[in-house]
Amino acid sequence: MVTDEMVTVMENRSLTGGHFLLSLHAPRQARSTRPGQFAMVRLLEDSSVLLRRPMSIYDVRSLNSAAECATRSSEDGMTGIKPRTASSNGDRSELIQLLYKVVGRGTQLMSELRPGDEVSLLAPLGHGFFEEEYLERAKQTDEVWHVAGGIGIAALLLPAKSLAQAGIRQKLFFGGRTKEDLVGVEDFEPFMDEIVLASEDGSRGYRGYVTRPLEKALDSGYDKKLLLMACGPWAMLQATVELAKLHGQPCLVSMENRMGCGLGVCLGCSIRVKGEGHGSYERVCTEGPVFWADHVIWEKESIPKI
Repeated sequence: MVTDEMVTVMENRSLTGGHFLLSLHAPRQARSTRPGQFAMVRLLEDSSVLLRRPMSIYDVRSLNSAAECATRSSEDGMTGIKPRTASSNGDRSELIQLLYKVVGRGTQLMSELRPGDEVSLLAPLGHGFFEEEYLERAKQTDEVWHVAGGIGIAALLLPAKSLAQAGIRQKLFFGGRTKEDLVGVEDFEPFMDEIVLASEDGSRGYRGYVTRPLEKALDSGYDKKLLLMACGPWAMLQATVELAKLHGQPCLVSMENRMGCGLGVCLGCSIRVKGEGHGSYERVCTEGPVFWADHVIWEKESIPKI
């Protein structure tokens, strides 16, 4: 159930490379959240930021588990997110966690939030990685491979936890511009049989785009039955989808389009899909953000010359 609530900041932890993990006390919304959904955040103290900021819901947690994680992180002197077990918080979930990167004025102001501050949270939103649509298919595979680019990693932790609970083998391919963009890796370790990292500058893992080691793995694992789940920039998604199609593997994608309202009213996040007339466009905020890759038209629409 989607609700718009005033929620309290419990923690706004600084990570590497301008990334932050924002923990919000939102029990009703946390308990309604499903993997792959997102939230719209509105800052209350600055009227110059007019629109809400869309954020993938990275995790939902109980207050106790979050406090234990923060304590361990402080004791260890770590800036990354600490690992946890695959157990579910169930009805004890009280926190919504948002992983974000400072890229503009809105996220800069978010980075200045302190415990006790309040924000307006519209959540949970969107059609995410819903188990009834892919879990049986995932159970018939050898492995599920997650492919993330940059902050796209934020959409994949909750589905990874669900798949781990179902006993499905998983592998993560995660790429960023530098090693500082590879945040949250520790969170995925309990759920992954293998993690492959890539950075464009070669500072960690493979040098280059994450689709390079993905291509090599697909070439070498030609006899495996896979399901790919991807989130990241459009170019990365398009390259991942092309590789999946080439190797005959199904793929789910979580889109990162800009959003104005998050409720399907403004139509600003619409993408082209297979269909006719009005049915050839769908809204990322309502019909998505998660789509089967073969439903999306990946070629950019050209503007006719006058």
